[in-house]
Amino acid sequence: MNRILKAAAMSVLVAASVPSHAQQVTTQDQIIGTWKVVSLKGLTAGLVKFPLGEQPQGYVTITPRRMWLLFVDSKRAAPAAAALNDAEAVAAMKTSVAWTGRYTIGDQSPDGLKATARVDTASSPALPGTDRVYLMKVEGNKLTMKSPGVIEPMTGVTSALVIELVKAD
Repeated sequence: MNRILKAAAMSVLVAASVPSHAQQVTTQDQIIGTWKVVSLKGLTAGLVKFPLGEQPQGYVTITPRRMWLLFVDSKRAAPAAAALNDAEAVAAMKTSVAWTGRYTIGDQSPDGLKATARVDTASSPALPGTDRVYLMKVEGNKLTMKSPGVIEPMTGVTSALVIELVKAD
């Protein structure tokens, strides 16, 4: 009888130590690849805003050491000619964001795997030399990136960003 109780207790301990589907841990290997943006929301003072419109376009590519991000407002106006005039250049800058940088992986939390990217090149001259921190969580073919608070280069507003993506490759 004692052996049966020990075996049952051991089974319960082993089952409890294996993460459930809801507790699944995101690994660096899971975030590597190219991801297509589904939504990009900025949360400021309890309000949801869409800094690049409600249907942004773009991609995030993550390699083992570097991250690239390019997002644009899908409803931005096309320029009149190949060479942008000043107003079109300003509008293009305010309706897009792009940057790249090396990243490091930090701790895992219930909100996801912490990745900190040091921006080295960007569409906005305000971004190089800054850190972008994201909590990343993969569920199936979906990646959610949450940033606790960054200055949006398109608006200048500090927001908590939530970026939802799907696997593109």
